[in-house]
Amino acid sequence: MPELKRGFGAAKMNKDADERTIPNGEYREALNIQITTSDESDVGTLQTLLGNTKIEFNTLTTLQFSNSAKCVGTIADEQKNRIFYYVKDDVNFTDYIFEYNLQSNQIVPLVVDKYRVTVNTSSLTTGPSGTVRTFKISDLGSTTENITNVRPGMKIIQASFDNGSVTVSSANNIKVVNMKRVANTSEFEVLLDDFSDNASFFNAVSNISGQIILEAPKALNLPDRLITGINVLDDTLFWTDGESEPKYLDVTCIKTDPSGTIHSKYIVKDKDDNIITDAQPNSIDFRENPDYIKEEHLTVIKKSPLYPPTLLMSNTSSFRFAPGGLSELKSSIDDVFVDNNDNPLEIGTIKNIEFQSPTPDYEVGDVLLLRREPDFEGNEDLSNFEIQAELLEFNPSASPSPTGKIKITFIKDMLGHVFSASEVFNTMLKQEKPLYEFKFPRFAFRYKYQNSQYSPISPFSEPAFIPGIFNYKPKDGFNIGMVNNLRSLYVMDFVPDSDTLPRDVVAVDILYKESDTNVIYIVQTIEYEDEEWDARGSDINTNAGNFARTKGALLITSEMLKSAIESNQILRPWDNVPRTAKSQELVGNRLVYANYKQNYNLRDI
Repeated sequence: MPELKRGFGAAKMNKDADERTIPNGEYREALNIQITTSDESDVGTLQTLLGNTKIEFNTLTTLQFSNSAKCVGTIADEQKNRIFYYVKDDVNFTDYIFEYNLQSNQIVPLVVDKYRVTVNTSSLTTGPSGTVRTFKISDLGSTTENITNVRPGMKIIQASFDNGSVTVSSANNIKVVNMKRVANTSEFEVLLDDFSDNASFFNAVSNISGQIILEAPKALNLPDRLITGINVLDDTLFWTDGESEPKYLDVTCIKTDPSGTIHSKYIVKDKDDNIITDAQPNSIDFRENPDYIKEEHLTVIKKSPLYPPTLLMSNTSSFRFAPGGLSELKSSIDDVFVDNNDNPLEIGTIKNIEFQSPTPDYEVGDVLLLRREPDFEGNEDLSNFEIQAELLEFNPSASPSPTGKIKITFIKDMLGHVFSASEVFNTMLKQEKPLYEFKFPRFAFRYKYQNSQYSPISPFSEPAFIPGIFNYKPKDGFNIGMVNNLRSLYVMDFVPDSDTLPRDVVAVDILYKESDTNVIYIVQTIEYEDEEWDARGSDINTNAGNFARTKGALLITSEMLKSAIESNQILRPWDNVPRTAKSQELVGNRLVYANYKQNYNLRDI
């Protein structure tokens, strides 16, 4: 009897046809099979699916999970042969993300969120009038980093106080702000501060002893039920659970101890791929970098600038600052520029002069233009002059009038000049053409995050415009003084204080827009640690000293622009991310949410 062989290459289940008449390549019914793929050479044959294999781990011996620990989510990254597990352990007050590598058969903690810590005080330090503002704890044997899991931002939720009238609830506003290693000891001194309205806690408590329980806001904030949507794209995890706002994680930006017992840190790298760090093993505060991982590092929506940059303008190329940006560049002198024979003075002649009112904002080295009539209006063509001179000396505080010394570099024939009779010469600082002469430019900025994403654009500044002197001529029909006299410009205050600037901002784009177009251009990209990044902001012209909350300054002396940004960015005043979403999917590399909540109800207060 001949052997009958049938393949199932069509991979199609046909429930309609009789089992005796099913076409070749189809089948009537099947359970737990695979056809189009195969683990062997028999591709196209009907084979039973492989079952699950229990994996034994020996790499997490330092972790002791409680009986209530549970996996609330998992996702397989088939491209890199790994699996991610989301584990919640309420008894140990810790949330985890683990990564399992199928090739090495190793599982490692990717993220550890230790949101509650219990410590024992080793000694106390009292403040003024016997009140306590610090306590000391052991460093647990580490002299290079903080492994206590106590960190800035944690608040006291349980402690033993010396005053019975002080309750735990009244201590909820007591937070850790700083930790310092005590010299020549194995202890940290933990500094507390009162964030309540009345700040009365320290007046009532003079002793904290024994065990202290501290708690920080959850970073992963895993739900009690299964996570409803998880996706992985390259090295980035995206997830949403319908309870908290959607989150994402770049797995290359996390620093976690292999033991899985220490709270993870968020790593930020500069343009040279070096870790940006301000961390000191002997001092831990709110500016710690790499920062202890927080929810703000994981949320899909990112902070954007809320304020426009500050503009500091000047009508001089050398940036002589004056109120309103308008320095006094005109003056006059009463002098003689001919010799005894009524001939013009020779080029190279040096003269002492005395300026009339007003006192000009001149500097040594300036080139001055002089003419008798008409006066310089400041906006017209300055090519009509009689004398050009270099200012060698200048004393603006001389009495009764400012004095100077000039060297003549050009002089016209002084016809009609009578020797020994002084004449009034108007003076004007010689300068190049103004910037944006017939434009109303505005400036803004945006953040660039280390994952190459950009924030929405900040509000635009007021126009960078310095008007000239009003000069209306009927034959022209317009005010020729309405042109821009801007010659140098500082765009400032685009780097907020380190307490508020997101840690993963690695660059700032300075943006430019004209009033009659929606096209936005990049003026310059300021990278972290560039000179302009650390430059002092607008407080440089105030009495703020070194306590300004913003920094960053870019000097603009030309109209050079880089590329235009995408046209849809001007329509992006904020990132429209839902408050919560129960499902998500990646569609064409775009993250799409479904069954979500957004916006807030307006309530009467």
